[in-house]
This record gives sequence, structure tokens and C-alpha cells, in this order.
Amino acid sequence: MSLINGKCPNCGAAMVLNDSKEIFVCRYCGQQMVIESAIQKCEIDGIATFDSYLINAQNAIDLEEDFDKARKYYKQALDLKPNDYRVLWGLFLCEIDSIEWSYNRKGFVQYPNDVFEHINRAINRYGNLAIQVAPNDVKQYYIEQIEKVNQHFNQTQNIKKKGCYIATLVYGSYNCPEVWVLRRYRDFYLDKKFFGKLFIKFYYKVSPILIKKYGNNKKFNNFWRKKLDKKIEKLKEQGYLDKPYDDKY
Repeated sequence: MSLINGKCPNCGAAMVLNDSKEIFVCRYCGQQMVIESAIQKCEIDGIATFDSYLINAQNAIDLEEDFDKARKYYKQALDLKPNDYRVLWGLFLCEIDSIEWSYNRKGFVQYPNDVFEHINRAINRYGNLAIQVAPNDVKQYYIEQIEKVNQHFNQTQNIKKKGCYIATLVYGSYNCPEVWVLRRYRDFYLDKKFFGKLFIKFYYKVSPILIKKYGNNKKFNNFWRKKLDKKIEKLKEQGYLDKPYDDKY
């Protein structure tokens, strides 16, 4: 397959150079190609087409770190193709890059919880929509990339203050099917009961201490994994969904 004007031969989206300047990588489907004179092949003709909007948006992020400009281009592209998975995924990447930039520079993310709130919003608003409309051979790539985003931010800061501490540690992400079930159970059952509220307060107070002391202990993780697996199966039988979920509060 050949590459024309910096377009991915697999999905038609814009491609960017990796750090070695030798490989084009498509941020929309993961396609990689070794290209000579790669920078020259990425030039666009300036015509306001759908493809040029995609390339301009991506360049705004990768070259200028100008997320407002990138969003503008992506939304212009979205006006032309409202259900295009590449545009939706581009907006998701734009949001995540913006969060990363702000987090590293202590920008609009002022509190630890804000990072996860912005990530969840980006996933639900753009990431999950992109997965829904993407071709089958791209869906799994998107799912894997979202999981990598969750893992990355879980590693770079403390587990969410109001999150499922132990569950997040055990399952590796605050956004995964098992934790979605537990979060629903917390918000729609425990939080409505007097003793449930007490349990939540106790859990949030004790869990960080246990994680700090035993978080790297395999026996600790295996013990809670078995307990939580059984609990989650019962909750699913009772109707608690394992689909993406925004916290009640």
C-alpha cells in the first residue's frame, strides 16, 4: 500500500511521524508505515476539505499543543461527517492530550479528582461513541487505547479520592466493567441506606491505609479479587450493569 499526502491507507485519516521521524503512525486505527521523506509527504493543499480538517487538527495538537485550535478543526470536520469515528476519536485524543498537558503544568486540573472527572467525560462523550461507530477491526484498538489512558493516569497520581479504592487496585482501572458494577451498587443502593452511608465513609477512610500498606502484596490482591468477583456476579444477577457509568455525585 502507498501513502498519499500523509493519509492512512487503512482508514484514510491523517498520520503523524513517531519520535524517530521514520515511521508514520495513524492515531485513529494504529496503522504504521515506514516512510522516507515523511515530512514532505504530510503536506496538504490548503483546501477546506474533510481530510484537511483532520490533518490540521492533528498538527495543532502534535506541533503546536493548541487544543482549542484542534477542537475547532475537529468540530468543523464533524459538521461534514457527524458520525465519523475518526473525528470522534480525534476529539477524544484532543481532550486526553489537553488533560495531560494541564496536569503536568498544574493548569485547570486543580484537584486529584478533577483529572478522573475530565477523563470520564472524554471517554463517555467521544471515546465510547467512536467505538460504537468504528469498523470492527478498529474497535478493539480503541478499547485498548482507552484502557491505557486509564492505567496511565492511575499510575501518575493517587487513586481517586471518592473512588472504589480497593476495587480499582484489584482490577487495574477505575473505568472497567467490574468497577462500573460496584460504583452503581454504591450510588444506587448503599448511598440510600443509613448503614450503607456509614459503610461508604468507613471504606473511604480505611481503604487508602490498607492500600498504602498492602497494595503491592499479591496475597492481599488475590484475597480481595476472590471476594469482589463473587460480589460482582451476585450484583449482576440482581441487575447491576457492567457498562460505562458516570458517578452519581
